Amino acid sequence: MNTTLTAHWAEKLELLDHAFQPIARFADGSSYGFEALLRGWDEAGFSSIADIFDRAFEERVLYALDLALRAKAFAKFASAGMSRAKLFYNVDNRLLQMPDYATGNTLRLAREVGLAPSLVVIEVSELHDPEEGSGFDRVLAAYRSQGFRIALDDFGSGYAGLKLLHRAEPDIIKIDRFFVSGAAGDPRKAAFLGKISGMAHLMGISVVAEGIETEEELRLCADAGCDFAQGFLIARPERDVGLLKQRYAAARVRAPVDGSERRGTARSGVVSGESVVAARPIRSDAGFQELLARFRKEPSASIIPVVDEEGEAVGVYRERDFREYVYSPFGISILEHLAAERGGQALIVKAPIAPLGSDLARIVELYGASPESGGVILTEGGRYAGLIHAEALLSLVAERELVEARDQNPLTRLPGNLRISAVCAERLASPGKGVAFAYFDFDNFKPFNDRYGFRNGDRVIMLFADILRSRLRSPGDFVGHLGGDDFFACVERDSQAMAIASLVEVATRFAREATSFFSPEDRGRGWIIGVDRGGQERKMELITVSLAIVYLEPRGILDAEELSEGLAALKKEAKASPSKLAISTFSPDVCSRPEPSLAPVQGGGRPQPIFTPSLIASC
Repeated sequence: MNTTLTAHWAEKLELLDHAFQPIARFADGSSYGFEALLRGWDEAGFSSIADIFDRAFEERVLYALDLALRAKAFAKFASAGMSRAKLFYNVDNRLLQMPDYATGNTLRLAREVGLAPSLVVIEVSELHDPEEGSGFDRVLAAYRSQGFRIALDDFGSGYAGLKLLHRAEPDIIKIDRFFVSGAAGDPRKAAFLGKISGMAHLMGISVVAEGIETEEELRLCADAGCDFAQGFLIARPERDVGLLKQRYAAARVRAPVDGSERRGTARSGVVSGESVVAARPIRSDAGFQELLARFRKEPSASIIPVVDEEGEAVGVYRERDFREYVYSPFGISILEHLAAERGGQALIVKAPIAPLGSDLARIVELYGASPESGGVILTEGGRYAGLIHAEALLSLVAERELVEARDQNPLTRLPGNLRISAVCAERLASPGKGVAFAYFDFDNFKPFNDRYGFRNGDRVIMLFADILRSRLRSPGDFVGHLGGDDFFACVERDSQAMAIASLVEVATRFAREATSFFSPEDRGRGWIIGVDRGGQERKMELITVSLAIVYLEPRGILDAEELSEGLAALKKEAKASPSKLAISTFSPDVCSRPEPSLAPVQGGGRPQPIFTPSLIASC
């Protein structure tokens, strides 16, 4: 088939070049791949990149032009010597309508420059709807059979949406910049990021967040579960391939800060390497004879994980899918025919994928949505790390439920010290956009118990637990019961002021509602006669609660011991304060005593000045 460009387009081609923009892992900032982006279009006389392909489409030379550009991009990227990094190349769906379109050229071009097919990601977009019957599905199947990866670009920006997601069966989706921009201030966008990321992982698909330009967007996309970052914050497109890097520090959001290794306490309920079966994977290009030999040697194996040349998970082979072939007269011949027709992808089943260290609840959710896969694939640094079977999941869930039941406070049914310690370790290691740790301690609880009895004392404790549950239930909130009349809470809000206000509201509401447990006479006086710590009878105020808050700003460093000591010191300060409130703010770069802040008084009246001392003795 003739794919030669006209002299006019050949001249344009000489002026066109590619720049490469990194796609980096959130986990460690390493380069997962680079997207080839056209440059020089203005010098060639075009108004935009889209203008190039629109005009080529109109003049019926789109495929010839794309093939020539593909050859330039492959050769230039190969010259960079970026080992194991993938090349993302955009393909216009309309080229299927060109009279000279033919399959097999992409594999030829990749081999000519020494690029393994697993290192090339073909990006298709929603912007042009591939018509039914156009051969789109057949072409993508051919790409997959040859070992190329498929990515769905600009997800959410076009009109094909979930329909194209279903048809393309991509390995990767790239969420459009529209949903990343401003997501920190738009709960609907943030929810979209999380839902799309979750849905993709259920389908065994990795997620790239496109167009990240601020650190806030970076962290939001990481928290939403996206796997890779792309945007100006990480790096701008670079035409000089000699300047491409193996690692981009700006994309790294989960790495420990220097000197903070002490914060690496494991979270409660996470799936660690101890829970994962280190099942030896099989390569996607392995023949069926090798696969059947594996099943014969491992008769207890119901599934075998499949990886590509780079060790990235592709899916699983299920023993049950081969059983019918093995026991039929011509089964082996049929399998060989499937291999010849569909390549190494034949009979591979997509399996849910999650990073090693994911929360157990998330793993269970992934498996529950795709039980036919037989398990969940765990990855580390984007590469296959192991497999967790359904039986192991059931065992882990039962174990976790038993631990939580033992740790639960018998009166309030709130998590106890073990879970509280684990949550503190998790939030200290990753404070996100800022996190407030709060310690609540009742005031004048003993005289109330002495006067009204322990049964009413338990009712007051239950009242406070109910207020905690009802007022602190946003995503990122956690409440626990340390024991007796001591409670703990951890909240995340869009600002420090909002976090503190939500905690103060709990204390204020409790002080107001707890008065209902007193007699009308005591309530009217505002005090009761009680015995103090010295054994002397005196007037004592009604029940309130002292509140100590440590606020850790984004990227701040604090360990569990410092947090515990800080809350203990602040609790004493709060009890001695007319406002019953003491706050300390810790930031990553401020080590000086903050200015006093005004804190509200629970019973009303004028706000009182509360100093917020640093928690770090060395400051």
